[in-house]
Amino acid sequence: MNLIKVKDYNEASKVAFDIMLPHLKANQVLGLATGSTPLGLYQLMVEDFKENNRDYSEIISFNLDEYVGLDPKHRESYYSFMNRNLFQYVNFKESHLPSGIGDLDNNCLEYEKLLNQHTIDIQILGIGSDGHIGFNEPGTSFDSLTHVIELTQQTRGDNSRFFKDLNEEVPTHAITMGIASIMKAKEILLIATGENKAEALKMMIEGEINEACPASILQKHDNVTIVYDEKAGKLLGGNMKEVNTNEFLEETKEGLCLVDFSATWCGPCKMMAPILEELSNEISDVKFLKVDVDENNELAAKYGVMSIPCVYLLKDGEVKGSFVGLQPKETVKNFIESHR
Repeated sequence: MNLIKVKDYNEASKVAFDIMLPHLKANQVLGLATGSTPLGLYQLMVEDFKENNRDYSEIISFNLDEYVGLDPKHRESYYSFMNRNLFQYVNFKESHLPSGIGDLDNNCLEYEKLLNQHTIDIQILGIGSDGHIGFNEPGTSFDSLTHVIELTQQTRGDNSRFFKDLNEEVPTHAITMGIASIMKAKEILLIATGENKAEALKMMIEGEINEACPASILQKHDNVTIVYDEKAGKLLGGNMKEVNTNEFLEETKEGLCLVDFSATWCGPCKMMAPILEELSNEISDVKFLKVDVDENNELAAKYGVMSIPCVYLLKDGEVKGSFVGLQPKETVKNFIESHR
């Protein structure tokens, strides 16, 4: 998993759009989601279409799910949601959603058949407060394909805000791409923001792979990026310590210290940070320190930091090695071992 921590929802949407951008071209197949999570991303896609004249006419999209029993014209159907927030503005070649009315068993078979005729290049996901992805509630088989599912009270409670103005109850069932269907995507981008997603995010990333947390299966996917904000990530581990210049001098006096010189505005720095945080949990004899170069520019200048992220390994205050730029976890781990 590639973890990217951001400040808030707006920044999460911008980072998600940057990841999505290479796929906004001919012959790409997009997997789309609904709800408040991807709204910011879709707004940026609409702006991109209008301002940059990007052509979406050779792009196909598939949506994850739909409520059972809602007419497509109902304001809170996902068909209406997608038209209101994206489809009416951009010129997709084809846009597919599962149907929640009529013969549901046949609808599931037909949607899965259609999915099997394409390969989704990037699948957008949110995560439910109970760890669901799509509408695959806890207990859903990891082998599931497109199916009808009964929504839990927790999910219906989370979604009740959308139906409050209509004085209607949230539908009790939904039709959703299955977990196995989702896992077929070449790339998965999951966005998680808000404190109510913190427990689910922790279970997904740090917990065991278990059907009690459907999202945990993403640990087995080869290409997953998770963009999360500070509130959603508040329960995640990591022993990186952010220090200023004075604290840096004290912390690096003795022992091994890995120092990440970075900045909050730097994209590669944001991608490097969770890799170092993960390593900080695995390597107990090394201190992991983070220095904001903008707030500690004299210290950065002292160590010759010209490009970021820039990582130094110090032993008893003496530099043993350094590297610049985003690096895979194993490369960083080998760097530490080779410079001890």
